[in-house]
Amino acid sequence: MLSLWFKSKKISAILKIANELYRQKRFDSAIKCYRRILKIDPTHFAAQANLATAFFECENFVDSIPELKQVIKIDSINPWWYNYLSQAYQKTGDYTLALDAGLQAVILSNGDDNHHLNMAYTIYEISDVKGVDFIDPYLQKWSEKYPDNAVVKQCYKSFYFDKNFTRSEPGYVEKLFDVFAADFDEVLSALEYDSPSILAQKIAQFCSDQKQEKIRILDLGCGSGLCGENIKKNIPNSHLIGVDISSKMLQIAALKKVYNKFIKSDITNCFDDINCCVDVVVASDVFTYFGDLDSLFKSINDTLSDDGVFAFTISSNNVNNEDYFLMPSSRFVHNIKYIEKVLKKHQFSIIENEEKILRKEGEKDVIGRVILAVKS
Repeated sequence: MLSLWFKSKKISAILKIANELYRQKRFDSAIKCYRRILKIDPTHFAAQANLATAFFECENFVDSIPELKQVIKIDSINPWWYNYLSQAYQKTGDYTLALDAGLQAVILSNGDDNHHLNMAYTIYEISDVKGVDFIDPYLQKWSEKYPDNAVVKQCYKSFYFDKNFTRSEPGYVEKLFDVFAADFDEVLSALEYDSPSILAQKIAQFCSDQKQEKIRILDLGCGSGLCGENIKKNIPNSHLIGVDISSKMLQIAALKKVYNKFIKSDITNCFDDINCCVDVVVASDVFTYFGDLDSLFKSINDTLSDDGVFAFTISSNNVNNEDYFLMPSSRFVHNIKYIEKVLKKHQFSIIENEEKILRKEGEKDVIGRVILAVKS
């Protein structure tokens, strides 16, 4: 009985050290500690689970797989273990097993949106390596099981696009940004995303001779407030209205304390709530979630004051000659000729049209355009 007490105390002490090493991201040292615990007690679940995720976190995916399988034997109904396993298989090139584990995570979670989004990214990334034919059976099975889920419908249309699909599923966009809100700024920084800074500088140059006390700026799809933050630095006398479909994004944007008003809305439905004309409308990387821009550009024109400026970015359609096209990444790309046509239709004159690398997508550059147009 006494030896069991000493054994428990020893394990507890080692586990405390191991978990602190894990917290400090000293994974190699943490792994040694977890292995010591498992030598004393091979059935210790916390040590087994943390050993598996420590291997995963230090990108030793080969060693993480058998450890994750061992964890799943003990805790077979937790979808997150299958999510880890799916990612580990993908990293080691076992793509069939990665898709199997990803779908199992969705099923065990009862269709939780986090796991639907993970499945969508897994399908997209594997299709980039293996092609559409490889992922098609999984895409079909997933779609048949969850036909009404917005994430699933969006992903399916990304591979089987038709012109009747003119915008992203609003439910998909809301879920996507709610899920990634907490890490959004950090992730975009890693992707070298500087469109908010570029747009803010260009707007500031345009507004430099404006005499009014407050320059009213509508930030469509404001997200976590990156545009607003940059605009406030460049135009201190701006009155900022932020619109976004994600409540979690708006919570983060509010912490930056640069906006005067927020509207939680899909951007197609926000214009009735603005109740005033604005001097500037800005949309940074927002139209990647819309194909047909006709009605949006009309609403923007109606909301702008005379000689107001519309500043935005688009991702370029370098795939085909269509006006717009939904990529497997679930983002729309646009033909510049289409953009010019729609702007002209709604009485905008282009004053700047610059081709830029907007951000990274994986290892690839996303080529797009930074456009400023004036309501004429």
